[in-house]
Amino acid sequence: MSMEITQREHEGVYLLALKGRLALGQESDGLRAMVDKLLTSGATQIVVNLEQVHYVDSAGLGTLIELHRKAKTRGGHFKLCHIGPKLRQALEIARLTPIFETYASEADAVSSFQN
Repeated sequence: MSMEITQREHEGVYLLALKGRLALGQESDGLRAMVDKLLTSGATQIVVNLEQVHYVDSAGLGTLIELHRKAKTRGGHFKLCHIGPKLRQALEIARLTPIFETYASEADAVSSFQN
């Protein structure tokens, strides 16, 4: 099953809404390519909405870590919103919670850039 990615921009913040599985293969590769393209074009504020992601494997988690690192290296910010309980638990177990800025909604994530 493939993952759909919807991209839109709001006040300089790029919002990526994911739908499907974030797993090894095309799913992770598609997200990686999209974020790489944004970073190359000069985008520095990226929010990934995981509300409609129903499965994340270790490769998907690794992709999120890699993209966070790439954004930070280029002076950008990579934030997550609408994290489900299973993904939150995986982040906690892997002790990755401190790495990611997470928000309950897109609006909260977008407004965090203005503070």
